[in-house]
Formats: sequence, C-alpha cells, structure tokens
Amino acid sequence: MVDRLVLAGCALVLIVAPVHAQSPCSDCFNAAQAEAKKCLDNAISAGDRNDCLETRHARTKACSENQCREDREEVTTTESQPTNSRPGVTPYTPTEGEWLALLMRAGLRREATPDHPYSLDIVLADPQTLQIVVRHASTLDRNRLNKAIEAAREAIKSTARSYGWDKWVKIRETVEAYPAQK
Repeated sequence: MVDRLVLAGCALVLIVAPVHAQSPCSDCFNAAQAEAKKCLDNAISAGDRNDCLETRHARTKACSENQCREDREEVTTTESQPTNSRPGVTPYTPTEGEWLALLMRAGLRREATPDHPYSLDIVLADPQTLQIVVRHASTLDRNRLNKAIEAAREAIKSTARSYGWDKWVKIRETVEAYPAQK
C-alpha cells in the first residue's frame, strides 16, 4: 500500500510540477492549538470540553483549507500593491516544506466514511515539520488507526528521502476523537 502511495505521489509530481503550491498557515494552526489548550484548561464540564474541541476542529479546518493565508494575502496586497494588480498574477515558488506538504496532502488526505470512520490530513506545522491530523469515531479500533498513521509516516519519509530532504523533515501527529453526539 505504501508503495502505491509513493508511486501515486511521484506521478503527481510529474503531472503537477509546474503548478504553484500554497501551504496552510502554520501560525494559524499553532494559534488554533494554543487557543484550544487554553480553552480545555479552563473547561469545567464535559459540555465545555466538547465546545473547545469543536472550536479547535473548526479553526484547524479553516487553517488547512488555507482561509487564513488568503485573508492575510488580501490585506498585504491591498496595503503594498497598486489596486490594479490581480490575485494569482504574481509567480510563487513553494519552499521545500510547502512542496512536500502539498504532495503528501494530495496523496494521503481522506475524509471519514461509514467504512473508514476517520479523516486524515497533512498540514505544514512549521517550515520543517509536517503534521498528520487524524480525527476518528470513538468506536474505531486503535490498531487500525495506528496502521493508517504509520503508513502516512512511511509515505512522508519515503517521499522526503527521494528528494534528499529526510535529514531535516520532522513528522508529528494530532489524533482526536469526534465530539460526542448531543
């Protein structure tokens, strides 16, 4: 399975090499995590904890969908460039970390389904760290989830090795259960 993922990732590189990548905002992701930790530390009831987790999920999802970067770029463009420039006109070359995150997200990202009750996403947490973000149903067998996470780790390591980036790439993970049904 890992070989197929690596092969799919390599094929993707050849197909989309001239495409310019955009990375999720690592500062947005880190701020969402910090805010959630503060919220959870102050939570009194189980309902408060669920609200904190739901808020963290919403903010993390917004970060991974690149909304914070688009907002920041819009402000920067408005302040620093003439009004006649159009979004998307300026060429952009991704960093090595951004490129690796893009490749891995394209090859490994999955949404939860009834047959596979977990979602998996890859985001760039900082310039040298890829974050595996997993959300799962509380009924999911943890061994099954661990296998999926390990396969994602191996795919990231293999792809980084193929580029010669395996010396600096760090991988971490966030695993959380879906909030309980109300």
